[in-house]
Amino acid sequence: MQVENNPLSAKVTRIVESSTGKLVLSAATLAGGFSDAKHVVLSDGSQVVVKLFKDSGSDLAIEGATMDYLKRHTQLPMPEVFYSGSDALVHEYIVADGTLSRDSEPEAAEHLAKLHEITSDFYGFEFDTLRAGIRQPNPKTQKWVPFFVQNRLLYMAGLALESGNLPVETMARIERFAEKADAYLDEPAKPSLLHGDITSSTVLCYQGKIRAFVDPAIYFGDSEFEFVFHGTQSSLGKAFFDRYNALRPFRAGFFEYRQSIYNLYPMLLNVKLFGAECLPRINAVLSRFGC
Repeated sequence: MQVENNPLSAKVTRIVESSTGKLVLSAATLAGGFSDAKHVVLSDGSQVVVKLFKDSGSDLAIEGATMDYLKRHTQLPMPEVFYSGSDALVHEYIVADGTLSRDSEPEAAEHLAKLHEITSDFYGFEFDTLRAGIRQPNPKTQKWVPFFVQNRLLYMAGLALESGNLPVETMARIERFAEKADAYLDEPAKPSLLHGDITSSTVLCYQGKIRAFVDPAIYFGDSEFEFVFHGTQSSLGKAFFDRYNALRPFRAGFFEYRQSIYNLYPMLLNVKLFGAECLPRINAVLSRFGC
């Protein structure tokens, strides 16, 4: 049985019931995000989230695979995945009363420091992953700087240009910076497994404690690339960075210039999706590095 004001389709109902082994009692829409998400109550009182992408070109199987990978191969707290396919994603509903705060930031730093200790022989991943519903390529690469330049910076700039939101002259400036990026970026000692999209909405907390990380965009990269943001300030505060630095010290130059360079990626993603809001900040970064 479903609530009449927001029913699941018969197909999705069958998916939820066959994957969980329980009947659907009710469903309600969850606000926000890039997918059509439902909060579903099952016959035993347990709850799940059902995601249906609004964009038919997106693939929820990828998000499900990344969540399952983190669940099986790491200690990062993740919701249990019941079903993932191109049509839907069904995972455990996490009760939360807030996002990252001063009280929960040190715990988040400990979780991510532990995640970043998981290494690989290459940068990239076994398959392409998604960030904000946009596919990010993960070809296996031996060096970080060329991986970042080709598969993050220039790739996302190209998508933003194709969207019509990135001016041609800004693209040319980004290409000029890409030619000399190795003068400002260094090679980490080892690739680190990244969650790939740490924001105030992807870390779920309850009473000041971390309950789960959601919406991963995983791959192996520079651990410092985990701490990028497209807004006017980071979702992570001093308590987080102090604790993380005590466990995995930041390399010299991260806060001085590498973070600004890395922030070009989520800002370009924002331009591709939403328009010109981040263009002044992108131009400021490029000007800072003489481009």
